[in-house]
Amino acid sequence: MVRRRGARKRIFHTGRHLAALPILFETPAGPRKCLQVTVERDRGRKPLVARFGGIPLRRVRTAVLTDQRPVMASTRRNELIHRLLAGRCEICEDTVNLEVHHVRKLADLSKPGRRGKPAWMHLMARRRRKTLVTCRRCHEDIHAGRATRPYPK
Repeated sequence: MVRRRGARKRIFHTGRHLAALPILFETPAGPRKCLQVTVERDRGRKPLVARFGGIPLRRVRTAVLTDQRPVMASTRRNELIHRLLAGRCEICEDTVNLEVHHVRKLADLSKPGRRGKPAWMHLMARRRRKTLVTCRRCHEDIHAGRATRPYPK
């Protein structure tokens, strides 16, 4: 028995309602009693049928459980991680004090009205990447607006 609280106090007796709409449904485990609602549709389409119940609730002792490992979205590492693991500055190829320079938008690299783009801007625009792995000295030069050492080809 289920009772609702609030303004609409109704008592819903599951047994009485189930007795009012019984459907005997054939399952592999034998006939089962369930609720069935059928909505007839027009233009020759099949009716919509919803069933509640009809599932045996017995334990199957011979059931075999096969757990599967979750599939990871990607097994590859991020490109930035590969560039950091390379362990060298992408401007001067120095191997100490590495940092990552980041711009907010790629569109910031090609703002109109700039006189000449520095080599690091060309490198980032050519790669279409917002990050650049640099050594401490090159990173300071970028933020100070000084020319960095040329990128080795």
